[in-house]
Amino acid sequence: MVAGPASTRRRSTLDRLRADLLAAAAVVVLSALPDPARAQALPSLASDEPILLQADEVEYARELELVVARGNVEVAQGDRIVRADSLTYNRRDGIVTAQGNVAMVEPDGSVMFASYAQLDEGFAKGIARDLKARLADQTLLVAAGSTREGRFTQMDKAAYTACELCEDKPDRPALWQIKADKVTHDEQTRDIVYRDATLELLGVPIAYTPYFSHPDPTVDRRSGVLAPTYRSNSTLGSRIDIPYYIVIDPATDATVTPMWTTDQGAGLSAEYRRALDNGAYALEGMIADATDDVARDNVRGYIAGRGRFDLTDTWRWGFDGIWAGDDTVLRVYDITNRETLTSTLYAEELNGRDYAQIAGYWFQGLRSTQRQSELPTALPMAQWSRLGAPGMAPLGGQWRMESSFAGLSRQDGTDSYRATVGGGWNRSYIGSEGGVYTLTANLRGDGYVVDDLTDDGRSFNGTAGRILPEIALDWRLPMVRSDGETRQMIEPIVMGVISPYGGNSWKIPNEDSRDFEFDETNLFSTQRFSGYDRVEGGPRVSYGLRVGHYTGDGGQITGLVGQSLRARADDTFAPGSGLEDKVSDYVGRVVVTPNPNLDLYYRFRFDKDTFEPRRTDLGAAWIVDRASFDLSYTLLRADEREVTEDYTDREEVYFSAGYDITDDFKIFGSLRRDLENDRSINHGAGFAVDLDNCLYIVSEVRRSFSRDRDIQPSTDVLVRVVLRTLGGTY
Repeated sequence: MVAGPASTRRRSTLDRLRADLLAAAAVVVLSALPDPARAQALPSLASDEPILLQADEVEYARELELVVARGNVEVAQGDRIVRADSLTYNRRDGIVTAQGNVAMVEPDGSVMFASYAQLDEGFAKGIARDLKARLADQTLLVAAGSTREGRFTQMDKAAYTACELCEDKPDRPALWQIKADKVTHDEQTRDIVYRDATLELLGVPIAYTPYFSHPDPTVDRRSGVLAPTYRSNSTLGSRIDIPYYIVIDPATDATVTPMWTTDQGAGLSAEYRRALDNGAYALEGMIADATDDVARDNVRGYIAGRGRFDLTDTWRWGFDGIWAGDDTVLRVYDITNRETLTSTLYAEELNGRDYAQIAGYWFQGLRSTQRQSELPTALPMAQWSRLGAPGMAPLGGQWRMESSFAGLSRQDGTDSYRATVGGGWNRSYIGSEGGVYTLTANLRGDGYVVDDLTDDGRSFNGTAGRILPEIALDWRLPMVRSDGETRQMIEPIVMGVISPYGGNSWKIPNEDSRDFEFDETNLFSTQRFSGYDRVEGGPRVSYGLRVGHYTGDGGQITGLVGQSLRARADDTFAPGSGLEDKVSDYVGRVVVTPNPNLDLYYRFRFDKDTFEPRRTDLGAAWIVDRASFDLSYTLLRADEREVTEDYTDREEVYFSAGYDITDDFKIFGSLRRDLENDRSINHGAGFAVDLDNCLYIVSEVRRSFSRDRDIQPSTDVLVRVVLRTLGGTY
């Protein structure tokens, strides 16, 4: 039996037939009976709503116990309407008959037609001829005949499609349809079964199965086979996945997916999901019998899990972890492209302005240059912060307090433990000239316990620490000019910071401040490092100019440019960072949005002496008529003193475009190219077509030029075909 969850199972040709056409006809006829027949029949009604009957003629033959309505008969109960040339109810044998142009409109919008329908009063038996239905989801159902016997409803010579028929040529076959000799609905087991079913495309049979079944619409979940997936690429060859969905209990389910590849052997993946009263979790994994020489023992796989659970109204805990059996398995099997895997176990509190967290982190490196024994385990990692209410601090303003603790240990390398306690206060003033002054005072202390630290031939085991006081004054003078619905804004900004030099002793390892970039987002930050292990000290001033032009129709042009000055050079910042000298590089951005269909941005860092671009991010997104474009250009110049395997000059361009040839046919493509080395990184093209709003096809060919051990340049060919209501959603 083929079955599955509601989100993935196919919709039956009988999905929207909540009540049999014959049963509905019987209800409305019984409801329309005159006294005393109506009084005796009413206990079997499906609804207590009033009944409206219209007909050219209504006759009740008492001797024959026969009720007949003739001519333009229309019976309405609530939103359900039944029409026929004639309706007859035989009280003696309990038979209801509707003849001639029988039609019923259901409350959900479904419309059903028949030439003849008959049902007994108990709704246990019935027949219909020439059944046709336009269901609420705009699908079509046709059957030569329908028979109801107890819990079973059987349709003969049935056809189902979600496609519109040609109005000019209604006899032309639908784009696709399913034909079956018999379709049976079992109301007790809630199954719909097809016998001798054939899928036709433009009237041509393309697939046949002697037996096919799925749950009816009243079933939320059911174990069974889900739709298979086929793909092909140069690494795995052809691959097919056939998932099987398992319902364990109302709160638990699983999916087991066998897979076969022509070039890398077979495999099995699984996912287990469970919902609890206070949260939910999911576990997944894969194991594959690979045939390549790179995979260790020819067995590859991964395991992963995630979950989150509420402890109280403010506390919760969770986990999110992943482990790979080898460095490339996740990319080969298209799981993820991450180069470092992070797993965490945490508990956290969110209570108004207060926040607290305690967590542990484990890392797995997937690069060829990474050694697992040198990656740290971070346990524990804890932080706490409290933010006061505005205006409630001494001298007005707002106060804050924070603390954190970090413990990092390695099999090979430095172990370190850090504790930090700090706080601050800030208050803003508006001067008589309109300037906005913000005074900030911060104080922070860091303590370290370090083991097995080496630096330039030196080694250290012991404790280290620092105290960092800091005072900053930020001044801004926003000047605005209005001209009708257009506004211009110019805002000079100057920020001065005073703090002591030093604080970055070689005895303090740098674990969390390695990835540093100087740009316009941290130009006016008192501390530009993202972590705790490195601090910026000494007197310094940052200045810049912010401008804006705003139109009444929502268009705008905004920009920011600035620079930072310090009393003396600071070797804490690496060469090429733009902040290592007394005078920094120039940083800024320009964003142009003339209308909702066009976005342009330019982010830059210019060398302070030569104005040579050191970092450039340029991009545009444009929608015009039926076309859409996305273009980005990235340039990064590495300092010659810091060139390494991972830190070199980069120049890259990315372009993607799409065009809607019609409302239902779109083509698209993309290109990513390394200009520094004059080679493509990846490119691809494809199309998507929606035929008659019933058949969706998307096809794409992608070429990747990446190389990493067993990962070689490959070509991926993807094809997806969806039959509306049967093959998924789109």
